Amino acid sequence: MKNEGYYLSIEAITSMVLLGLLLAMPLHEGRPGLYDLHLFKKENDMLLLWARQPERLSEAQLLQDFEFAFGGKSGLIVWNGNSIALGKGEESVSSKAVFFDRQMKKHEIRLVVFKQDLP
Repeated sequence: MKNEGYYLSIEAITSMVLLGLLLAMPLHEGRPGLYDLHLFKKENDMLLLWARQPERLSEAQLLQDFEFAFGGKSGLIVWNGNSIALGKGEESVSSKAVFFDRQMKKHEIRLVVFKQDLP
């Protein structure tokens, strides 16, 4: 009889320690989602589209494509050193592409999309 009570108390102590460890673990503050990955994928698709047709790119075309893909979002487009700002924000997702056209001229495009919507 003495042995059964001894094993029962070790099991109870182990269970209490495990319960305490579980309660001490930090919880996620927000629900993890795929929103950042979705923005990143859309940015990369946009950069691929622009890289395939560099001769048709102009500031108006870049703005039109950005509004179509990211309607209601603010962002920043950097095309060969020229910046086009579309609002401001704090948290962002950014992508960059470097490619060469048919004349072997180097082009660089950076696309930044801010997570906040335009006011």
